[in-house]
Amino acid sequence: MAKPSKIKALPALPPGPSEAYIPYSAWRAQGRFRHALLQEKHGVRQIAKIAAMVFAGYLAVLAVVRWLPSYIFGIPAGMFLNLAIYGVLFIISYPLLTSPTNIQIGKDGIRIHWLTFLGLLSTPWIKLEYIDFVNVSSFQRGYYKSRAVDIHINKDNVPLNIRRVLRLIAPSLWCVSLGFKPTLKLRLDIAAVSHDADVQVLLRSLQNLLPPEKLGAELLELGVHGGSSFTKLWLDSLDGGNRSDSNLSLPQGALEPGEVLQGGQFEIVRRLAAGGQAVTYLALAHKVDQESRQVVLKEFVLPVRGGIEIRKRALENVEHEAKLLQKLNNERIVKLIDCFVDNQKAYLVLEYIDGKSLRKLVQDDGPVSEAEAIRLGIEMCTVLEYLHTLELAIVHRDFTPENLLLRASGELALIDFNVAEQLESNETKTMVGKHCYVSPEQFRGKSTTQSDIYACGCTLYWLLTGADPEPISMSQPMLVRPHLNGELDAIVARATTIDVSKRFASAVDMRKELEAIKPILEQKLDSI
Repeated sequence: MAKPSKIKALPALPPGPSEAYIPYSAWRAQGRFRHALLQEKHGVRQIAKIAAMVFAGYLAVLAVVRWLPSYIFGIPAGMFLNLAIYGVLFIISYPLLTSPTNIQIGKDGIRIHWLTFLGLLSTPWIKLEYIDFVNVSSFQRGYYKSRAVDIHINKDNVPLNIRRVLRLIAPSLWCVSLGFKPTLKLRLDIAAVSHDADVQVLLRSLQNLLPPEKLGAELLELGVHGGSSFTKLWLDSLDGGNRSDSNLSLPQGALEPGEVLQGGQFEIVRRLAAGGQAVTYLALAHKVDQESRQVVLKEFVLPVRGGIEIRKRALENVEHEAKLLQKLNNERIVKLIDCFVDNQKAYLVLEYIDGKSLRKLVQDDGPVSEAEAIRLGIEMCTVLEYLHTLELAIVHRDFTPENLLLRASGELALIDFNVAEQLESNETKTMVGKHCYVSPEQFRGKSTTQSDIYACGCTLYWLLTGADPEPISMSQPMLVRPHLNGELDAIVARATTIDVSKRFASAVDMRKELEAIKPILEQKLDSI
């Protein structure tokens, strides 16, 4: 271990997207545990029980004193017992007394720092090649319970001087290093990390720096999408920036090409779109030893002032979309890759789909042919069929030409789940969606799966006519283009009828109707 330095600051981080300092405090973890215990139903009773056990143990020691000889090993019995008690307390509290203040991680490995008023004490680099495996475990020490990131190190692969350091610091990280064990385990208590955002930084760095075979399944599940709520992550990030500061600056304006986020992990290429709460950017995602790839950053500009409850409600929308996308696994639905906070803004990292929206397609090339409209209609019904037949059906509520992208392969992909809802109750929701594509029941805040079918019919109307339909009305494309196929017109009319009982009952029914007339139109085209 390095000699104590009079320097009272951590070394500067090397450049790189996976270089990070993780603030760490075992004292903080103990405080969090006690606070969480007090919030439980019988928490106060449990703490009182622990205190009673400690007091009973002390009384037992006092009682034993009467039966002891006057001297033990030449030391007065009372003094000997006091020394024994203090020794036990020291052993129990050793991880707290010697807890590090910062964990550094990067391409050079892992390094542990103790930054105190006396100066800086640091271990040498524990290189990445020394690490055999990293996983997540639950552990208990006395009454204290927590979860930890366990870093397993094979002693045979480590130089002698590093092995000695590891054995020395192991007890500080809730571990015991025994000589006969082939591996040594460094245990990083998750509760000791300052903020949930820092936990995500640690996990992301481990995933970027170590090969997949060295990462346990539980660690991957705890990662970006499996940890605490995104709302809490963002609020913790604000807390780290002094949430109570009345002079807290508002987020800056639009990001410019070349700007980087997350320590260089994401580089802005250009802005794609802006509207509502969110701005989307095309960006490059850089990973260590991997080729950069294009992604979409969906940026939510959220209120900084106005109280924590206002910020929390705003963040719940971001978390809502992230959680929905996590549950979906379909090639016709945009994939969520990551989520993070940066400069008091929240970001979703989404799959980049290189294609046009149906809105842009018609604006550029005019209305599509009947055959193409049917093909796209079948694609739309297929994605709705997937959403509506999940164990808890999802209603998209914004199924519009803007949110349907046509891939280069010709397949559709559905994006923007910001207002989507799972059908868990009959509770009336706020009306959301673009007014020309909103069904009457959705307008009243009572969305159902048939509300998406209505929007699907409206989107077909757009594809066939190049015009948005009249709000809250049945759409008939033949009124604009009289030469269109009557059966296709009837399908659009039935999908957009005001009376829900006369509308298609499901996306499956609508898809079957479109598939039934597809050969007729293909035969018509062949005869021309």
